[in-house]
Amino acid sequence: MKNHVNRNFLWAQIFVEQLSKSGVKYASISPGSRSTPLTLAFSENSKIKTFVNIDERTSGFFALGLANKTNSPVAVVTTSGTATANLYPAIIEAFQQRIPLIVCTADRPPEMQNCGANQTINQQNIYANHIRYFANIGLPSLSMNKINRLKKITHTAVQNSLIFKRGPIHLNFPFRKPFEPKTFTDSISKDFITKSKVFIYSKAGISKTDLLSKNKIAEFTGAVKKYRKGIIICGGYNYSNKFPEICTSFASKLGYPIFAEGNSGLRFSNSSKKLVLSNSTAFLKSDALKKIIRAEIIIQFGNTPISNIVQNFIKKSKADKYLINSFGDYQDPSRTAQNVFAITPEDFCRSFLDSTKNLNFTRSKEWINKLLTYEKISEDIKREKIENAKFPFEGRIVTETFKLIPNNTNFMFSNSMPVRDLDFFASFNKKYINIFSNRGASGIDGIISTAAGVAVESVNPTVLIIGDLAFYHDMNSLLILRKQKIPLVIILIDNNGGGIFNMLPISSYRKSFTNYFRAPLDIDLLSFAKSYGGNSYEIENWEDLNTHFLSALKRKRFTVLRIKTNAKNSLKIREAYWQKVDKEIKTYNDNPK
Repeated sequence: MKNHVNRNFLWAQIFVEQLSKSGVKYASISPGSRSTPLTLAFSENSKIKTFVNIDERTSGFFALGLANKTNSPVAVVTTSGTATANLYPAIIEAFQQRIPLIVCTADRPPEMQNCGANQTINQQNIYANHIRYFANIGLPSLSMNKINRLKKITHTAVQNSLIFKRGPIHLNFPFRKPFEPKTFTDSISKDFITKSKVFIYSKAGISKTDLLSKNKIAEFTGAVKKYRKGIIICGGYNYSNKFPEICTSFASKLGYPIFAEGNSGLRFSNSSKKLVLSNSTAFLKSDALKKIIRAEIIIQFGNTPISNIVQNFIKKSKADKYLINSFGDYQDPSRTAQNVFAITPEDFCRSFLDSTKNLNFTRSKEWINKLLTYEKISEDIKREKIENAKFPFEGRIVTETFKLIPNNTNFMFSNSMPVRDLDFFASFNKKYINIFSNRGASGIDGIISTAAGVAVESVNPTVLIIGDLAFYHDMNSLLILRKQKIPLVIILIDNNGGGIFNMLPISSYRKSFTNYFRAPLDIDLLSFAKSYGGNSYEIENWEDLNTHFLSALKRKRFTVLRIKTNAKNSLKIREAYWQKVDKEIKTYNDNPK
């Protein structure tokens, strides 16, 4: 007895089922003709939840946010041609952050390449500079050897994406017409179909880097024994929920303070506050400290810090420097780090604590107390400046929102100024907050769609702070929010252009600055929110923000709260804060109490 089949569809079915057996649970799909077999195969697989996103660029960023939040690889499906190129920004961000994406691009068959065929480009390893694994799957075949090769490549790809190489992988699928399941191309036996559905069942587990050898831990222990003045820097990273507590235990054991950037999440947990410093970007700006804070060792967990202030401190420091992240990535633009350990920060701290239970470390209490004093001076001035800042200072928008969000909120910060204001002004908070940002390549594209991906499978509320240019870049994603019924709360800081450029030297070139750099939009962004079916409100004062924000958290549709700000005025308040910190620290150093 023979069964009539479409070989493209059967091929795609086998591929999608192998994805499922390898642990893939989600797929983001953009409509297209050449990708028909893949799309239908995903749509018919009950174990993979699918999301249809029309715009490929937003689809890629949506998958990025979903994969980041769930720590699960997400498949992304596109048709051939420029659709594949539209995924590239999200792939770059996934590559830089090591977020697992399974990029599946449909393609024209070999005979249609390089002959002027419509919607045909060279897709062979098109993302070569920003991909962890690539395979050209080849044309569908009913050879059992080819089918087994397809399953093996698929399983290997998922393992690489989630564990061994971690990040985006690319599988390219050429198809010849016809694509639809009922347009039969072959007749095969039931026995063949049964054999083709024997899958590789070992699922991809969560990444667990092997612990460093005892010799490496002993080497590090020997180094820290001799250094009385040390600093731990925590950059942004996809840390585990347990990391804040174990990192503070690590810091207490060593007697080193933690410079916790806002993006790291260490400021927002139930861990001990004692050695967690939130204001390093303020006091490290002070000229008075450049000759005083001379660390002997710097231990950097996670990625490169956001702040140029902290980066410059690292660059100028002659300390012995250690970089610690899961894959041993060289996260040091200064190129001055001598030691890179490929291990998860959590496992590193735990291994060190386990091996030094009976050891005590001698530290410079005077030096540590000075740093804690600088932290207190900065924090007190910050509270004074922020609490007295009149509406609508951009930095206070961040601090006011932290007062209002419930525990376990997903909080995403857009590039450029929002994520910096998070670092400048967010203080230690006992609430546990999940912090997200696209700091891999730090683009302002795909911010809303990434936040949508973070929110779509989360039971906790998701909040996004975004500037007007980033909002404009990703307005297509408002359709995702409407179609998927995602109640994202968006705080739109509208300073009518690129406010961050006011902080750069180019701002003094007035003739060109406004038109070519700040580039004001001069459009009503709230009207777009309304047209996509969202709730939208103009915020006029701090009480307004409180009222509308708390109401938005209860709504079932997305909400945009726009706050019109003045970038120049906000910059003046930031500078007044830094200047007062500098002055107070100089006074303290001249007359220490």
